[in-house]
Amino acid sequence: MSVRIVRTRNGEDVIADLFEVTTKDDQENVIGFQLRNPYNVFVTSSLDAQADNGEIQKITKPELQFEPYAPLLKGNAIMLKLDEVISAYETYDEVIAKYNELVEATSGKDSTTEERESN
Repeated sequence: MSVRIVRTRNGEDVIADLFEVTTKDDQENVIGFQLRNPYNVFVTSSLDAQADNGEIQKITKPELQFEPYAPLLKGNAIMLKLDEVISAYETYDEVIAKYNELVEATSGKDSTTEERESN
């Protein structure tokens, strides 16, 4: 399992179990990504009320919010062309744990079980 956050060209942050996609003819050249159990992820927070004078504001008590990336998706995987991806990065263990809890709650089983079943 390789949970990553993908920043898309249109500015969305999508957390998913990420797999590289290649062609049969050229296994070295990545052409896109398969995102399993994709969710948009947002950080919501309160700003420090004492910093209203134009200075940099401190973010307090950040919270994560997850929404289905493709709410009408049949199944749990979607393909994303490489040119739609700005970056893909590892995130904090706490974020991955919350994501795994969500996937487990919505699918009735954990994502590592799904990975073994799909192989």
